[in-house]
Amino acid sequence: MNMLNSALYEKSNAIGEVKFNSFRKDFVEKVLKCGTSATDRQKASQALLNYLCDKYKIARVRLTVTIRPRKQIGKNTQLYGYYQPIINTICIYNTTAKTDKAVSIKTFFDTLIHEFIHHYDFAYLKFSASPHTKEFYKRISNLKAKLI
Repeated sequence: MNMLNSALYEKSNAIGEVKFNSFRKDFVEKVLKCGTSATDRQKASQALLNYLCDKYKIARVRLTVTIRPRKQIGKNTQLYGYYQPIINTICIYNTTAKTDKAVSIKTFFDTLIHEFIHHYDFAYLKFSASPHTKEFYKRISNLKAKLI
């Protein structure tokens, strides 16, 4: 790990909470109660993302929910979604690779918040990258706990 990556890793690992303690619950409720269709999930989730971006006064991130099955990364690892910082886009796969059925809403929501935290790292914390540090995962948990 070079000095720049090491400094970024340490920076990321120093922040375990997201800013703000109170959030409107209705956006999350709509995501968690929406059906299994990619269209329904995209609409409810985009509204939540817009709310979060507006709250943090950061550029809005565009969501794409695709019915394309997830890619298999390794033997036991699946890709549920990804974030593209250059174009402020999150993509989440709505179906499983094996059964081609909709992923559970819990998995979908967890992926949505995970990818939003990447956006938060870039846009709000002004990181040049968003590594999966221990505190990155704490930021995810912290935001989820405040939203639910």
